[in-house]
Amino acid sequence: MQIRELLATIASSKVADWQTIFRPTMRHRFTEILDEAGKREQLLVDEHRVSFCYRPDIAITMAYGLVDQAAVPLPADHPFGRENARSMYLDIFYEGRLVHRETVISIDRHRCLLPLPQSWEPPIAVPTAQFSLIRLIHALAGPPTDYDSYFKECGMVRADTAAWP
Repeated sequence: MQIRELLATIASSKVADWQTIFRPTMRHRFTEILDEAGKREQLLVDEHRVSFCYRPDIAITMAYGLVDQAAVPLPADHPFGRENARSMYLDIFYEGRLVHRETVISIDRHRCLLPLPQSWEPPIAVPTAQFSLIRLIHALAGPPTDYDSYFKECGMVRADTAAWP
């Protein structure tokens, strides 16, 4: 299976196609904290908040919620520029192997999950498949808010001209 075919399968799936698995997800990240001398001072362990298994093909799984950046600054003129934004990883696995990592931004005090754009200058072109993927994750793991309204309010538009992934 090619990566674009895999992503298209996921992006076109429905919420009911996924089995949700809450913590522990068994996909841990270990981060070593070193002191000034280079000696291990601390070992931090973190994991995704939730994982998902695709019911029609259990070789396809996803994990979401591992924090990338705890505080992502948004432009001051952005509609949610004064709220804390955070970037998180959406990891996509095939037969247990990580095949794609998508960075998702959580905005408005975790009221919406959106694709992390390269630039916040509107209009922000988001490929349709990426739009559908993040919309699915918003429905599976995000808050019960209207994804389409936030997407539009943030100046994002669907466009098939941008290459993804």
